[in-house]
Amino acid sequence: MRKLLILGVFILAVGVVPVRAQEYPKAEVFGGYQYIRLNPGGANCQGFGGAVTGNVNNWFGAVGDFGYCRVSGVNAVNYLFGPRVTYRSYGSLTPFAHVLFGGQHGGSANSFAMALGGGADYKLTEHVGLRLIQVEYLYTHFAGTRQNNARIESGIVYRWGGR
Repeated sequence: MRKLLILGVFILAVGVVPVRAQEYPKAEVFGGYQYIRLNPGGANCQGFGGAVTGNVNNWFGAVGDFGYCRVSGVNAVNYLFGPRVTYRSYGSLTPFAHVLFGGQHGGSANSFAMALGGGADYKLTEHVGLRLIQVEYLYTHFAGTRQNNARIESGIVYRWGGR
């Protein structure tokens, strides 16, 4: 856990380095497939995820991330919020990293949740991109038990409002 936190702080610190001035989208909306590997237990929870990002400048944005999956007859919903750093080079690939905090609802219980990770988007057109992968460590804490989960997402990104 400590190593992951140190890695996240390092990724955020590196992302703060000034990047070349260029146009960037004002907002981004993501929708796609979500897979969560639940630990302990080893269950596979599959569903869909979505996110809305408001970009403050070329490299920094605020994210609202939401997901739904179903496993063993139980619905799991997560809702996370936090900062995202993005490296917008002049190429078509846009890597990003984020730290998100919020909650997860499963069955009739609620839990604190935290996600640490990142991914990469590939620009298809000026407004449409493909989220090739988003990989995260997803921490939850239900009924006094810590869960160290892995979450993977992939899908479509729509961008608008370039400055």
